[in-house]
Amino acid sequence: GLIQKNGPNYDFAHDQIESAAYSLIPEEQRSSWHFEIGKKILNSCDSKEDIERLIFLIADQLNRGKLSITDDAERISLVELNYRAAKKAISSSMFSNASHYLKEGISILEEKHCETHHELWMSLYVSYAETEYCNGNFEIVRDTVSSIIAHAKNFSEKIPAYNILCNCDSMVLPRTLNVGSGRRKYNNAAQIGLDVLRQLGEHFCTNQSTVSVMAEFFKTKFLLLGKDVDILMLKVINDKHMLATMDLLETTS
Repeated sequence: GLIQKNGPNYDFAHDQIESAAYSLIPEEQRSSWHFEIGKKILNSCDSKEDIERLIFLIADQLNRGKLSITDDAERISLVELNYRAAKKAISSSMFSNASHYLKEGISILEEKHCETHHELWMSLYVSYAETEYCNGNFEIVRDTVSSIIAHAKNFSEKIPAYNILCNCDSMVLPRTLNVGSGRRKYNNAAQIGLDVLRQLGEHFCTNQSTVSVMAEFFKTKFLLLGKDVDILMLKVINDKHMLATMDLLETTS
């Protein structure tokens, strides 16, 4: 037969039969068909768990029908769905799939959304830069990071972008980069990290002698005398400024 039962579902018996059936749909109607199929699957979900289980299927159908989007609310909903799909893919280390969904989400965004949905806009671009870094697409990372830095509303929003750059090899870094209020040249990732740390209030000398390093070591050891180090380790840092500093210290080192 043309179709066969597969559990609770029915599938085409062969890929060629599926292709032939699909070709019967007029090309100008395919987008709306995919969009309606995606919406029906989404609306049939009774819980967040159901959506999470079918999120790739739903996102794929709606993405293929994105030309049928008629209002801004639908557009943002699809962007958020792609972001959720990407996060699920990342949790399974499926970075190529994650990049696909993030790129789809970014393509659906309009320029105005950088202002009206700024947090979502930044989350998409930062995640896209991170996944493309994992995929080894460093030129895309560079371009995406440049967009993040250009559209960030404050210095704190730029820090994830600098973190990503510091993870990249110096060969893929741009010759010049906006850090803080100025535009500077960098030869390697460590220079970016040290410059950003300086603007976070942490100054490091790049030409430390062995004597000065040992002096700082013993100074720290003296400060810890009589203190229970295990208790210190249990304290959770909630200061976002300090967390950003610690992340950059780890990356730059």
